[in-house]
Amino acid sequence: MSNILVKEYTIPVSSCDNSGKLSIPAVFDLFMDLATEHAALLNIGMDTLSKKGCFWVAAKTRIEFDVRPRMLQTVAASSWPEKPGNIRYNRYYTVKDGEDVIIKGKTEWTILDMQTMKPKKSSEVYPQDIVHPEDVVCEEPFSRISTDFSDSEEMLSYTVTSRDIDVSQHMNNVAYIRAVLSSFTCKEIEDMNIRQVEVAYRLQCYESEKLSVRRRNTEDGIEIGIIKEDGKTATTMKLICGS
Repeated sequence: MSNILVKEYTIPVSSCDNSGKLSIPAVFDLFMDLATEHAALLNIGMDTLSKKGCFWVAAKTRIEFDVRPRMLQTVAASSWPEKPGNIRYNRYYTVKDGEDVIIKGKTEWTILDMQTMKPKKSSEVYPQDIVHPEDVVCEEPFSRISTDFSDSEEMLSYTVTSRDIDVSQHMNNVAYIRAVLSSFTCKEIEDMNIRQVEVAYRLQCYESEKLSVRRRNTEDGIEIGIIKEDGKTATTMKLICGS
């Protein structure tokens, strides 16, 4: 069974930021769409898993940016899964301009049981006839980011609204990215020259929840914590910036 999805993609104006380039949240959207479509083609999509009483959850994502394509530019977007572990699944992504890889990404997924909310073993739900390529991008392990932001500066107080909620009935993964980036001005984002975004999703957030977005500076960028009202860290994020 084929296990790589490649799609020609013309950058729409609705997905561009003030610079006329594909926005950072739109890249996350694109990769999420590719993963969802491809999983369905491989018979491990949301509908198939729901019939088995389970669902996909993204645990961590890293996207590395070399060049963000411009409005109406046509690129090739690809996604493929790595051979699964016992309960963890890596999926990779690239965006190519011709032969050049200009964006690459990796997401770590797991499949949870709807009743117990515990991970399902891949042997129970994952098709055995998928052949997995050896191609790997974003090879370095995910970062370890401390969840303690008690002494960190609050950069934004954010209330989850209906526009943030997806079919899972909690805050969409990309909504966290949009919320964080909304706290910066266009000039600040331009000056930061974000080269990499890494996110770890820990707890779900729901409509009307009030979140505290906090930051601490690092040598190469910014670490961000999205904190629930009970003080627990829902999401951590790392932005690596370039010159």
